[in-house]
Amino acid sequence: MRFFLIICSAACIASSLFAALKVDTVFSSNMVLQQQCPIAFFGTADKGSSVNVEFNGKTVSAKTDKDGNWRAEFPAMKAGKTNYTVRISDGKTKIELKDIVVGEVWFCSGQSNMGMRLGKTYRRGSTATNCVWEVAHADYPEIRYASQKRCSSPAAEADAKYEAASGWVKCSPKVAHNFSATAYFFGRELYKDLDIPIGLIASAVGGSAIQPWISLDGFKAANIRQDFKGMEIFFDGGASGQKHYLNKERMRYQEAMKKWQPLFEKAGENAKQQTRDWKNRDFDDSAWEKAVQEIIPSQYIVRWYRTKFKLRNKMKGKALNFHMDKGGEKIEIWLNGKSIAAWETYTPEEDKKVRLQITPDMLNQNGENVLAVRAVYLYGWVSGAMRDNVIFHSHFSLGKTKANFSHKWKTKDEFVCTHKETSGSRVPQFLRYKSLHTFPTNLYNGMVAAWTKLPVRGVIWYQGCANSGKEHYYPLHKALIADWRTKWSNPDMPFLIVQLAGYEPSRAKNWKTSDPNSPSGFAFTRDIQQQMLKIHNVGLACTIDIGEADNIHPGNKQDVGKRLALEAKRMVYGKNIVSRGPLFKSATPEKGAIRVHFENTGNGLKTSDGLAPGAFAVAGADKKFVWADAKIDGNTVVVSSPKVAVPKYVRYAYAGYRGDCNLQNSEGLPAYPFRSDAIDYSKIK
Repeated sequence: MRFFLIICSAACIASSLFAALKVDTVFSSNMVLQQQCPIAFFGTADKGSSVNVEFNGKTVSAKTDKDGNWRAEFPAMKAGKTNYTVRISDGKTKIELKDIVVGEVWFCSGQSNMGMRLGKTYRRGSTATNCVWEVAHADYPEIRYASQKRCSSPAAEADAKYEAASGWVKCSPKVAHNFSATAYFFGRELYKDLDIPIGLIASAVGGSAIQPWISLDGFKAANIRQDFKGMEIFFDGGASGQKHYLNKERMRYQEAMKKWQPLFEKAGENAKQQTRDWKNRDFDDSAWEKAVQEIIPSQYIVRWYRTKFKLRNKMKGKALNFHMDKGGEKIEIWLNGKSIAAWETYTPEEDKKVRLQITPDMLNQNGENVLAVRAVYLYGWVSGAMRDNVIFHSHFSLGKTKANFSHKWKTKDEFVCTHKETSGSRVPQFLRYKSLHTFPTNLYNGMVAAWTKLPVRGVIWYQGCANSGKEHYYPLHKALIADWRTKWSNPDMPFLIVQLAGYEPSRAKNWKTSDPNSPSGFAFTRDIQQQMLKIHNVGLACTIDIGEADNIHPGNKQDVGKRLALEAKRMVYGKNIVSRGPLFKSATPEKGAIRVHFENTGNGLKTSDGLAPGAFAVAGADKKFVWADAKIDGNTVVVSSPKVAVPKYVRYAYAGYRGDCNLQNSEGLPAYPFRSDAIDYSKIK
């Protein structure tokens, strides 16, 4: 029985000698290259070798540098429907990239509403409305899609990694269900109008704050230090400082865990005594529940899993490899009642996985085998300790043949407690830099940096829920836009934002009577997103009217994509269209009312339902707002309430959710939420 420990290091990338020719991972067959930009292919090869790249009838020869890097450049091209083959050779190895097209490429990023798939079947909150029909008709081979795998990296830039084994994929009913719904509908609108290939690079992580998406250079350029409290050496110390911080944090966690683990084990000692037989092969687990994918709650939990399996014929009598990734802070694994692997809570994170060789004598060759796992969860989803790490990320293999039993696991909890039951001692703070969702630079390094080597036309961005209600979001959002424009070497790169949709589950049934003086954090965040319009070449798609009060992932991604595409058509592609709904311009008190003036009224204002405008509130000098009556008067709206004799301030849809935000322009685009008493966020640090 032998362990095989696999540890990946970014330092490997910097090796000065490469045994074989490689092309950078941003390239694959079926991809789209950005039109009207110089085209470059690059990668690595043996130091001192010459690499020939053939593309579009031309051949460019490139020499590798001292680190084995090569780069071959070609002139810019216009978009077209010609499919190209790229042939790359160093005289020993040949690489072919097939079905390459030239068109418009957009980087699509953010959190879960950007990541939400089109989907095969409709599931509220998980897939797009009418997704079955949409997928069946998603036959657009000139729309190409690349989906970046979830990957965090606190200190080093990672290579691009694809969710699809083939890399870039062509849009068809067979694969479209895996596409980001927002990205797909945006790309489809552009394709229909421009009639050229569209490339969509999706890089999104549900629940992610904005901080992980900003590079360290971006934080420094904006002089934002607030997010680096307690880790100043990471901010100021360069590569050595970052390494020092990571090592110090690892040591802090391991030492703290060694002291805390005995307290936890003592608290659960009695429960553990009752589960001594759960590891045995003949234990009756018929009353256990079927294990399903879910996020582990925030309590301290000891959870067992058991699965039964038989060997495939081709595996019988052979030594097999057993693979399991992290499934908890502490793990114990038994095969047919015998212990085969384990780790402690304080085991180094890189060692919390199993690569084990199983000899034939450890397995029942013709009958049933039982795998039992005891997992300790202490941090919920923050540390990535999800139930699916056990039941979906373990298997036996022989070469390319796998025995995966993810659907056969059963589960039962041994012990659940809180810190109050462990002598009042809380679990030590988890490794901060391991947080995929909050640690600064993690997602930029892991999921953006590699793609900045590839020219794109612009960015569509759907994020903000994770930072809602925080003033600090203003400098961060501004820093992100400046940072990505710098990294892509394009100071004018279009940046199109989706403004947060309506959402406020606590008021889903009583939004009509909610207090207009207590807006949610979402309303506040929409203000900040709207102020990003002051930045050159920034667009904003309003979605206040298509939100769902009790669903943070509204299904109508069709209109989200359309509205983003309208902004792109006007700002980027020079279309003479109205791409935004009414945007607040000014408010003028008059005769017991207040008149609101707008930009982007098109051919006039109207309401989506033919009723009077809703969702307006007014206040006098005391700033005590009440919901008010409103009426359209030309390109303005007059707002009043008998409760406010002299209105001075006015707000529209300024809440987490309002079901009556029905104001729009003649083009049917919704009015942006606003408040005339808006804060100047530019002064916030």
